[in-house]
Formats: sequence, structure tokens, C-alpha cells
Amino acid sequence: MASQIPEEVHIRHCMLFEFRKGNNATVATKNICDVYPNALDIRKCQRWFSKFKSGNFDLSDSYRSGRPSALDNDVLRAEVEANPCQTIEELSNSLNQPWSTIQEHLKQIGKVSRAGVWVPHNLSEQNKANRSITCNLLLQRHNTEAFFDRLITGDEKWVLYDNPKRKRQWLSPNEIPRSTAKPGLHPKKALLCVWWSIRGIVHFELLKPGQTVTADSTANNCSESINL
Repeated sequence: MASQIPEEVHIRHCMLFEFRKGNNATVATKNICDVYPNALDIRKCQRWFSKFKSGNFDLSDSYRSGRPSALDNDVLRAEVEANPCQTIEELSNSLNQPWSTIQEHLKQIGKVSRAGVWVPHNLSEQNKANRSITCNLLLQRHNTEAFFDRLITGDEKWVLYDNPKRKRQWLSPNEIPRSTAKPGLHPKKALLCVWWSIRGIVHFELLKPGQTVTADSTANNCSESINL
């Protein structure tokens, strides 16, 4: 009797039992196949475990109107949210589905492809703790001595004389849109220097051609523009 392959619903109950025990898909497949040889493959077990991890413990088949789909959106959502960096090729291999099916169902569950955000540094836990301690110390000092009002911050920014923008246009189906020329590789620009405090901008200026920013010029300009 043990060598006979049981009904599909029994195998699903076995997978849920293994999941509740805390086993992974590989161990669960081995345990089930030790009792029912060739009754389960690892990829199928992984799909069901992904579904369980998403909080869906329904063991019945999902019936939908129209043409039935071979890919469960809940399984795909769990797979993507577990590792959002997977490519369509990787999802296709892990779920054993064609690329077109993966793309279609990604749209159905509202997933879009976006590039990650660059950050200046990869901070360690110690870096984060040090920054948190420093910020708390500065806040405590500010409660006894309002030194934030005396801080001046400066920055520079290149500003283009002409910065054209390409705007969308409402056109008839056969109408050609108006063209917009791109700026050259070396457009005319000026260096804008800005200094600000906790109250707002205290001084700004456009540097003349050939002029440079120095510590002396910064101090003189700020002292003329703000009265601490």
C-alpha cells in the first residue's frame, strides 16, 4: 500500500504537515517520497511552500472563469516578494513556466520592474549606531545651548543658462510632434553658490567667469549677509 501513489489532496496535506514541522522543501520532498516514491518533485513542493509562506494554506485547486491558468498568482507573488531581484528568466526556471506567462502574471499582480536606489555607502550596524548616538548628543546639547542657529551650510551647483524641456503634446493620430533641440555637450553655465542656516538662505551669488570659491571669500560674504 505504501508504494501506491495517493490522491493529490493527500500529498498536499503531507506537504502542509512537513511545513508545519519546520522542514524546508528539500527535506519535505525526501520524507514524502520515502513513503510514496515518485509522488512529489522538489519544484512542486517549493511552489506550495512559497504559497504557505505567504499565509495561504488553502489546499484546494483555484477555479477561475475562462481559460484556466497554470500559474497561481499567490505562488508568483510569494516568490517575487521573497527575492525581488530575480529576473524573468530566473522566475521562469524556478516556477517552470514560460517567459510570456511570467510577464502576464506579473502585470496581473501589479509588479513593475524598477532599478534599485544608489546610496553613498553601505553602512554597518556599528556605523548606524554611531550616527544615532552622535545625533542624540547634538540634540541634548541644543537643549542647553541653541547652537543650531549659528551653523551655516554652503554648497555649489552648476546652473545652465538655457535648460530646455521636452513637453508632451496633444496631437492628431497622423500629426508629427514638434521637435525640441537637446542642449550641447558643453552648454554655457554659471556656478551658483548658496549658504543657508536653520532660518533659511542667508546668501547666494553667481560666480563670475574665472572666479573661485575660497574660505576667505565665503567668510566675508556670509558675514556681510547675516548678523549672528
